[in-house]
Order: sequence, then structure tokens, then C-alpha cells
Amino acid sequence: MSTRSPTIDSTTAPSEPASAALARPPEELELRPLEGMARWLGRILHPIAFRMVSMVEQPLGTMSGPLSPVKGYFRRDRHRHPKVDAQTYRLKVTGVAKPREFTLEDLQALPWENRVLVMECAGNGNHMMGSAGLIGQAKWSGPSLKTILDACGGPGDATHFACHGLDPIPLIRKGYHYGLSLDEYTRSRALLALRMNGEPLPRPRGFPVRLVVPGIYSMSHVKWLGHIEGKTKPHMGVHNRFVFVNKRKTPEGKWVKEQARWIGLKSMVTRCLRDGDDWLLTGWAWGAGKTIASVSVSVDGGKTWDDAELEPPSAHFGEAEGLSDADLEHAWSVWTYRWRAPAAGEYVIASRAFAEDGEAQRLEEDPAVKGHFNQTRVKWRQVEVPAR
Repeated sequence: MSTRSPTIDSTTAPSEPASAALARPPEELELRPLEGMARWLGRILHPIAFRMVSMVEQPLGTMSGPLSPVKGYFRRDRHRHPKVDAQTYRLKVTGVAKPREFTLEDLQALPWENRVLVMECAGNGNHMMGSAGLIGQAKWSGPSLKTILDACGGPGDATHFACHGLDPIPLIRKGYHYGLSLDEYTRSRALLALRMNGEPLPRPRGFPVRLVVPGIYSMSHVKWLGHIEGKTKPHMGVHNRFVFVNKRKTPEGKWVKEQARWIGLKSMVTRCLRDGDDWLLTGWAWGAGKTIASVSVSVDGGKTWDDAELEPPSAHFGEAEGLSDADLEHAWSVWTYRWRAPAAGEYVIASRAFAEDGEAQRLEEDPAVKGHFNQTRVKWRQVEVPAR
């Protein structure tokens, strides 16, 4: 979308509103998307429409800070939530040097690791959704996938792995499944999570075991994990081949399919809270496995940009939580911007992330890519400031 504001900006906003000042000025302003279902359906109907297709966004109260609570953590489901008996649970690993099964006790007895990471739906905040609440950040704990494979004598001939969930619908469809290459799992430092934010993994989050793949979109984070299948070629399941797919234009001008994978460089404004005569804009910046160097904020539709205050993941997590810098590689940075006493009126606002290596968050989508996934462009929001 264009960076030009389609509404009143700070240079033309009236100093006094047409109506009388509110008796009780709001403590938080609504950030309204400029496109997608969130705009078309409105604040009340769009969550209902999302829930009908098993999309539950983070509630507004948790859309800030370094960690998303377990309660209210976003969901994007495709099947039902199975009830898994911890006593009879088995994780089957096949296609490896020494195939075997693990009980839940077996997994608990293995060495554990920790990761803090952004988990995000591949279509989060795209042109169809408009809003961008299918995202969260948690601390996940459990044995790494490498530890599991080592306990099986190594990957053997397997170069790819398909992960299968225990959520089938009898006589209709199999449980959810998705596959990545061994190299992608290794680069991401994938984990089999048994705990979330220090708590036992709840059923909606994948109890008893959930695959967590840092840096790659959440379609690969298979819940209720029941089978890790080693393969000698890429997994060609329906979600890999047809669902989470974009089209990319080759140098020769041909459009080819491209599976969604690594989260790109992104940021977003998540809340706008009153602080006296000012408003505090807060948000996150993340993606591409890169260190965020800075975040800029515009409150006039992109005419001007100012730096926000940035807190890297290390400001909130560290060795005391059993976390190394590598364990925070795919975590978001938290930013804050003080919007000083704006006049009453409508504004178009956004944030833009810049990585340490010089990469900047895109203002527009890549014209060589078509599809719903990994849309990294700046996310503009409309906000109405009331009279003081």
C-alpha cells in the first residue's frame, strides 16, 4: 500500500474537534487496520469471523512486552484438539539410523534446552487479514530435535523430516503434518517443547509435546507431536505443496511455487496508551534471524520518521533463565515511542525496523512475490486522537 495518508494527518488536524471533549478520555486508542477483514468487518465481527476458521488472535492486553502469557496465546488450528493420555503417549521416530519410540518419561529424562522465540502464523497481518494478532512469544523448554535424533543413532540416510500430529478426524482426514529439510531443522535449532513459560504444555498448545522451529513460521510447529518421519526427499504433503505457498517470479519471467519458510524482517505498533497529555506507542520488531538495530515511527502517514526507544531481547532474558544469545536469536525486540501531545484528529501511524546489517523493513511488498505469506511490509494503522 502507499505510504501516503488517506486521512487527516498531524499537519492538517484541527486544534479543536467538532464535538465536545469526552467526559472520560480513553486510556487507550484503537489501532484500526487500513485493509483486510479487520477493516471490512469491524472491531466486533472480525474476531467472530476469524474464530469460525479457527483463528484466535492475541487479546489486546497481551500485545506488549517481552513475553506472551500462556492464557490467551494465539491459536491457528486446522484440526480438533485431541485428548492425549500422558501414560500411554508414544513418540514414534522412523527413517533414522535406529528407529524407536519414546514415552513421555523418556523425553523428560533427556537433556533439556530453552528457546525464546517469535511464533507467528505465515499469513499474519496480510492483505486479507488486516490485523496482525496471530503472533506470540514464549519461552519453550524440552529436548532438542538433535538430542532426539542422537538418541536414535543419528538421522541415518534421512535428509528431510515430516512431523505428524495426533489430531486426526477418523474416516475424514489424517492428523496435521508438515515437513522441512534436516538442514532447516538444524539451522533453526528445533526443539520438542514440553513446557511453555515454565508451565506444563496445555492441551490447546499441543500437550504433551509440540515441535518448535525458531525462525520459521508456525505451520511447521506441529502440535500433539506423535511421529517424526525421516525421509530421503522433501515431504510432499498438502500443506507443503498447496497451502502455505507463494509464487515467485524468476529472472526469466516465469512464476514458480515457493513454500513459506523463514520469517522476514518486520515490526508493528501494537498499542497506543495514554500518558498524561502524551500517548505511548509500543510494539515489537523481529525476523530474519537478525539483530534489530533501530525502529523508526511515523505518525503522519510516512512523511516523517522518528527513532523509538529499543530494548533487545537480552534486556529481558539471560543466563539466569538458562538462555544464551543463540537461544534468543529469533526473539523480538520491544520498542516504545512517546507521541507528544498530538492535536485531536485522525492520524495514520506505523513502525519500521532496521537490522544491524543494514536491511530495512519493506515499505511495499516485493513485486516479484505473489501470495498471502510472509508479508513483511510496514503495517499502517489509523488512530483517532480525542480532544484533551
